[in-house]
Amino acid sequence: MNYLCAAHNHVYYRNFYIIHPENIPPKGTPTFVIANHQNGMMDAMAILHTMYRDGRQPVFIARGDIFKKDAVARILRFLKILPVYRNRDGGRDDIKKDLAIFNRAAKVLKKGGTLVIFPEAGHQSGHYMSTFKKGFSRIAFAAEEMNDFKLGVQILPLNIHYSNYFNFQSDLMVTCGEPFTYDEFFEMYKESPNQAYLALNEKARARVKEMTPDIDIPEYYNEIEALTHIMSEPLLRHKGLKARFLPNQKDAAMTIIAAIRQLRDENPDRFTTLMDDTRQYTALLQKTGLHHWVINRKISVPKLIGRIFLMLLTLPFFLFGYLNNFLPVWLTQRLTNKVKDPMMHSTFQYSIGTAFTFPVWYIIILVVVSLLTHHFWIGLIYIILAGITGVLNVHYKRALRKLGNVFKALRLRCTETYRTLCDLNTRIIGEMEELVY
Repeated sequence: MNYLCAAHNHVYYRNFYIIHPENIPPKGTPTFVIANHQNGMMDAMAILHTMYRDGRQPVFIARGDIFKKDAVARILRFLKILPVYRNRDGGRDDIKKDLAIFNRAAKVLKKGGTLVIFPEAGHQSGHYMSTFKKGFSRIAFAAEEMNDFKLGVQILPLNIHYSNYFNFQSDLMVTCGEPFTYDEFFEMYKESPNQAYLALNEKARARVKEMTPDIDIPEYYNEIEALTHIMSEPLLRHKGLKARFLPNQKDAAMTIIAAIRQLRDENPDRFTTLMDDTRQYTALLQKTGLHHWVINRKISVPKLIGRIFLMLLTLPFFLFGYLNNFLPVWLTQRLTNKVKDPMMHSTFQYSIGTAFTFPVWYIIILVVVSLLTHHFWIGLIYIILAGITGVLNVHYKRALRKLGNVFKALRLRCTETYRTLCDLNTRIIGEMEELVY
């Protein structure tokens, strides 16, 4: 487990932040964890490594359709993941199994364990929340009913937020909200269970939503998400806050979304104009291959030359990392690409790389180098350098892409398209500054 924690918290993710961990109930308290769901099983891994701080092993509830293959089902059950079936996942026999699963889950809480569920019952590729399904509330009430409504289950709301869903060495944060109980719904449950389920779902969803950058205007989702990327850094710099700190970025995104929502309600015409400008702006960015940060940017020639010199100076380290990590990276990517659901790609990249491709490859390198040099310590140093330069290699490629974007902007600077981009950029940022400053 320590190996998995290190690989998850310090290698696959550049930074892993746990915000307000003091809100996690003490081990032994019946705790029902609920969270938003965006990124396949990486969401579960984020919660696992959050709750593992005190050594606890949570039990997860997952949708039943992923248990259809026996081999996968055995692995999932080994990882303490229980299935809950929906109408579209299977026939009546599968759905009948849910009652037994609910009772089993309730017993986990009765014993003072920690249960985890994603009440949206499915992941989505975006910063928005779906409705909560009743499976969560059914389990919660079943646990209390089995204990004469005296168990005192604590519901712990979490928000999981990524700087990027897919990129290796991106940032991840888990925000722990204040735990709450639901005893105010017990009498309602005794009279009308379904009404109590809906009431608890509404309360729970509101607790998760208040921590989530929820873009709840679906017809303008792409435009609003683009505006959060465009304005987060300027807003944070205006406030004197660290712009590359993911918790700050999430707060900025929530501020921007709230301001746009208010604009829609108070001035629909102005809102529509902003959305139209943003749509045109993002379409031109996509057409030219430029990133928004390079538009209207003053480019210093000395700094550009210095950056090129630094890239050339570090090229040998890049080549060393590239050559020594090419095979496991290629194999991991090849296996991952066979997965149809893109929101499961990071899950497979992490699991295949952590469990198979990189450990096996580094062991092979260690053995070969140790035999060739007749010194184990040389082989050990070699694989450490291979690992470090492999991580640095990722950042080198990103820096190279940014440098390429600067040169592309210089090449297009005199075109009508670039001038249009600059005009739109000025107009959009001016409008947004009025809203959020």
